[in-house]
Amino acid sequence: MAVIGINTAGINNIESLVHAIREHKENGFDLVEIALDICPLIIGGNINSSYVHYFHQQIKSCGLLYSAHIGTGLNIRSRDQFEVHKNALFASIDVCSGAEIPALVLHFEEESPYSYIEDRFYETHYKAAEHAAKRGVTLFMENIEVENYRPVLEMVKTFNHPHFKMNLDFGHLYLSAQHFGYSFEDAVRDCAPFVGHCHLNDNPGMFDPMRLSNFDLYRTKPMGMRISFGEGDIHMPPFSCNVPLEFGIQELKKHNYHGIYVCEYYNHMFKPFNREIQEQVRNKIDTL
Repeated sequence: MAVIGINTAGINNIESLVHAIREHKENGFDLVEIALDICPLIIGGNINSSYVHYFHQQIKSCGLLYSAHIGTGLNIRSRDQFEVHKNALFASIDVCSGAEIPALVLHFEEESPYSYIEDRFYETHYKAAEHAAKRGVTLFMENIEVENYRPVLEMVKTFNHPHFKMNLDFGHLYLSAQHFGYSFEDAVRDCAPFVGHCHLNDNPGMFDPMRLSNFDLYRTKPMGMRISFGEGDIHMPPFSCNVPLEFGIQELKKHNYHGIYVCEYYNHMFKPFNREIQEQVRNKIDTL
């Protein structure tokens, strides 16, 4: 049976997290993917051990499975703050280990034009995979809508590391396919053999060019407005818009994918419907 997860959305403290986890459990979800920056687990790039212990006890008491998502803003391509970002990456792995969370999702983001930055990016992540292996954690590199999926896939294939796999985000892939002009279906076929983790979310497929041209201004656009007009990566519930999720799930299953399906949407906006969404996703996966 598929493991159906849900993300933490609209949460910024441990009390809200515990409440949300219990709600998600009541709604039938098997797993919660926790963003590591919702409480002070890492300070200045260093693990906050006492808080991690408290965090572990709190989530353990809720009785669900967990994965983790790297905190917002981590940038291993940073030119002037590389060390603190690298430390935050390794601290994130240690947080997962300390809290018994076996999976950590990372973001690839847009490539740098500087070869030394890309070399350092790859070297740091390989060392992170080695560190994760010693800590009982697996890293999953996620494709983002501002990038072609191929560099992410090539990174996973080049590393060929049991603790470094691909997280395929179908919503991001669909937007990227619209922008870069490649086939979503062909991309899924390319990625499927290397996927170890999966994000399910939906959107109309309208890439917002401001995401690339002026990211700071893009982030100021109210989410309600973006949702109303279907602009960009709006993370709507699976099977609510245009992403060919059924095709994607079928391709993963052809390659004997037995990983987690995280429903990564703004679920705090859909509280009256979250159980229904869980049931629909589970039924689709089980019957496709």
